[in-house]
Amino acid sequence: MKLFKKITGVVLAAAAAVSLSACTGVAPGNVGDVELKNGDLIAEVTFEDYGVIRFKLFPDVAPNAVENFQKLAEKGYYDGLKIHRVVPDTCIQGGSLNGDGTGGSAEIGDGTFATEISQDARNFYGAVGYAHNGDGQNATQFYIVTNKKIQDLSQYDPSKMREQANSYTELAAAITEEVSALKDQYTIQAEYYNNLADMFEKASDEVLEKYQTTGGYPFWDGGYTVFGQVFEGFDVLDKISSVELTMNNSGQLTRPKSDIIIASVKVYEYVEVVPEEENSENKK
Repeated sequence: MKLFKKITGVVLAAAAAVSLSACTGVAPGNVGDVELKNGDLIAEVTFEDYGVIRFKLFPDVAPNAVENFQKLAEKGYYDGLKIHRVVPDTCIQGGSLNGDGTGGSAEIGDGTFATEISQDARNFYGAVGYAHNGDGQNATQFYIVTNKKIQDLSQYDPSKMREQANSYTELAAAITEEVSALKDQYTIQAEYYNNLADMFEKASDEVLEKYQTTGGYPFWDGGYTVFGQVFEGFDVLDKISSVELTMNNSGQLTRPKSDIIIASVKVYEYVEVVPEEENSENKK
């Protein structure tokens, strides 16, 4: 995952976990409680020696991302791959074919597909998203947000983000076609800051409250596709996020010292279990 420049000055404190309840009429995305109803898609990721993490998928807000993840899972693509990147208090990341952040093609599109952004899908603690290499195209690598420290969005001024976007737009306009790759990067950065400003400006009270209680990484909102939310296995997530690290090939302290293997990824439909006594009542 290529990370954009981090906005500094975040106030940090302890946070609570995401809750889960079964009901109907559930809103799309992960704003508010994560609630399940019959037919919802669930992803079950089993890690060797660590346990199982389950998360709800959001086809209503990220249909291409969910379709791609489901097809990769059904193909068995993720089975045996590694969590190759762990950034403490930020995220864990896996799905790289070569186990080092390289390799892998999407099952939809032409090997990649565009980022899908929604006000209803945010980078709260436990959010599942697609990593991209900076060009806004997704393939196979996914991340799970591990930051539980609270985030106070009210202290940030979206107009400053607009100024950043305008600066990158001006830089892009000044670049000649001979260095078009740099021009494209400036354009992507401008789009990111404009999207980030939108996400901050339009954040509902529910979004503000959840970041202040659950934590997460709001500075990725508008930059990455969030397509799922963990509801079970937070202890497994926390255990993986605290492993001993060593340097990766780029000299960053993010590679797990011991391999963390994805044993399997399964996607299935949720079916609500009705207690026996309730079944008996219905039969009378």
